[in-house]
Amino acid sequence: MTMLRLTLLFSLLVCWTEAFVPTRPIASSRKLGDHQRPTFARSSCTSLRMIEISDLATQSSLVLAETEPWVQPLSLVLDPFLNLLSFGMLCRVVLSWYPTTNVNELPWAAVAWPTEPFLRAIRGVVPPAFGVDITPIVWLGVFTFLHEILLGQQGFFTMKIKYGI
Repeated sequence: MTMLRLTLLFSLLVCWTEAFVPTRPIASSRKLGDHQRPTFARSSCTSLRMIEISDLATQSSLVLAETEPWVQPLSLVLDPFLNLLSFGMLCRVVLSWYPTTNVNELPWAAVAWPTEPFLRAIRGVVPPAFGVDITPIVWLGVFTFLHEILLGQQGFFTMKIKYGI
């Protein structure tokens, strides 16, 4: 009984999504003056059409623009770099909740070593709030902001790669 329900549900799903699957031209075509236009096959809801990857590649509406050769490698390096620094600062925020933790010991030193130069640079400028060092929060905001501005959906490098801006 459940198999019958699943089959009916699957066939309804196929019928509903059939409008979104591009049809493939059949061999016959209508003659329109000097030009020929291919006609498209209509299928029933009971049959599934298979789409080849090459068909999807030729029907894609996204065309990447030509851009300078330094943009793609820089974005590929900058993305994980900013993500790792953001994660390191997030770990430093959590470590700041435990002031008795020795950051010179091995598991914590892996987080403290790459982030300490950044924190030391602005510790004198940003005072502690309520006895808690908030400089990791400031740097977390800076790294997240830079990542979004440079590599986000509408970031500088993303727009440069997609549209050649």
